[in-house]
Parts: sequence; C-alpha cells; structure tokens
Amino acid sequence: MLHSNRIGQGLPISTIIIAALGLIVLIIMAVMVQQRTTIFSKNLKNASEDVCAPTNEIKSMGTDCDTIYATFTDLAPGQICCRKGTAK
Repeated sequence: MLHSNRIGQGLPISTIIIAALGLIVLIIMAVMVQQRTTIFSKNLKNASEDVCAPTNEIKSMGTDCDTIYATFTDLAPGQICCRKGTAK
C-alpha cells in the first residue's frame, strides 16, 4: 500500500542556507581579490615609470653614494641613481 503523506528525502534547509552563505562569501572574496589586483597593477605601472632626476642625482656607475635601487626610465647604461647630496 502506498501512503500519500510520506515525506520525501531532500536537503535540509540548514544545508541550503549554509551553501548560500558560502557562495556569498566566495563572491565577496572574488571581488576583493579583483580590486586588489587592479590596485597592484596600477602601482606596478607607476613603479616602472619612475625617473631619478630631478629629486635625485644621476651619476656614473662606481660613484660612492647612497644608491637607490629601482628601474628608472631616465638612466642610460652605466648610470646609477644617487640620493641628492650623498655622492662623495
């Protein structure tokens, strides 16, 4: 005999709620990572466009000074960037 008032097996409501909250957290984290990646790429672009002069001094390689280690667009091969006033 078939009973018409049987309860079917399904996912409990708590499991559905936990899965929905997990999905929301995952989406929020993906948005945050995307935003940080955008900020990082902008900063990386700015760093690659740095110039040594006029805030510092361009000297020939081998000069005893407080050297600034970075990639500067205004330096030719054999030149280094020194903090202003530190060359000896």
